[in-house]
Amino acid sequence: MEVREYDAQDSLEVKNFILSILEKEYPFDRSAYKDTDINDVSGTYSGKGNAFFVIEKGNKIVGTVGVKKETGENVLIRRLFVDENHRKKGLGTMLLVRAIEFCRSKGYKQAIFRATDRMLGAMNLCKKMGFKEKEDLEVSGFHIHKFVLKL
Repeated sequence: MEVREYDAQDSLEVKNFILSILEKEYPFDRSAYKDTDINDVSGTYSGKGNAFFVIEKGNKIVGTVGVKKETGENVLIRRLFVDENHRKKGLGTMLLVRAIEFCRSKGYKQAIFRATDRMLGAMNLCKKMGFKEKEDLEVSGFHIHKFVLKL
């Protein structure tokens, strides 16, 4: 399995993949995050400084990560998801490494990742990759953790 760039043909499968994880694992967290970006992945993550990557196994998407310019030299890493049957196999690391490489290649100075309390796997992965927790905000009854990586 390899990380590859998102293709417009992936649109429906990526949307369904992400929504299935959100609905199954984070149903109460959805009010803390908007999901409008997955309705138009091509539009949201296209353009200079943005990207979206996927991992496939047997023509089925089993992992995703998005990179979205925030402001100036800051970039957001979003939609870091791995299918529950493929976790603990290094796919999340592969996705995050590819996203960080992309960020560095575009000259960003700081990558930001946000997660709720329930996203322990993603938070632990970010810490392992050098991200530092900078904020813990309560929003609509949820804790949103902000992690930052100096690039």
